[in-house]
Amino acid sequence: MSFNHVFVLGGTTEGRYIVEYLQSLNISVTISVATCYGEEVLATYKGEHTQILQERLNQKGFESLLKEEKYDLVIDASHPYAKEATLNCKGACNEVGVLYKRIIREDIMEGWARDSTIHTLSILYFDTIEEIVHYLETTTGNVLLTTGSKDLEAYAQLAHFQERLYVRMLPLPQVLAAQLQKGYLMSHFICMQGPFSRALNGAMLEHVKARYMVTKASGDMGGVKEKLEAAQDVGVVVLCLRRPVQEEGMTLETFYKWIKEVTDGN
Repeated sequence: MSFNHVFVLGGTTEGRYIVEYLQSLNISVTISVATCYGEEVLATYKGEHTQILQERLNQKGFESLLKEEKYDLVIDASHPYAKEATLNCKGACNEVGVLYKRIIREDIMEGWARDSTIHTLSILYFDTIEEIVHYLETTTGNVLLTTGSKDLEAYAQLAHFQERLYVRMLPLPQVLAAQLQKGYLMSHFICMQGPFSRALNGAMLEHVKARYMVTKASGDMGGVKEKLEAAQDVGVVVLCLRRPVQEEGMTLETFYKWIKEVTDGN
């Protein structure tokens, strides 16, 4: 089996690693990202055999692209919580008949909760943001949101959200301006690009005097380990939004082995 033209969905850490690996094999790659910021981060990867596509595609959009470009392989390395993007991409591959591989992250949250070395860490799990907001309504104290900017409108349903919520998100001026219009306070934003170390996570929690930290079960690639370590150090309660679905696929390490086997076999 040979791959001459590969499509990679997702400007995630795994997506970048996969592009680098495919480049080392001299395979032509198109990597798709949803935002201008994602395109900026990946700018150094652009070259004669690597293109960057910045566009949000529905299933029909994916189908048109796959038919036009005639990709040999589609690798879905999108975020574990990008459910819609995955459904659209997988559906298009099934419709057009293109080989589809999903890259998944191991969910380390449950294992950490059982680990005796961190038995003092308090982790509460929720299926929806609405459940998190409802729980926070029964509490007092500051909250550090480490889940980005996408769901801030839902968190704004919390009473006194302006005073209680501190938001860590990417430095996106337009997004920040929109959230300020909705009532969030400028002084309650930490606009930075990760990854964040254990020490830096801890410093942020202490700086905002957080009693709670909201995170997703994003896996090691999402910096969850460093968040949990910092939460234990500082003594805050972790509120974890569970993944929307339990997916089947291959880890990054398994992908490397698979593509090496299929390409070496030619």
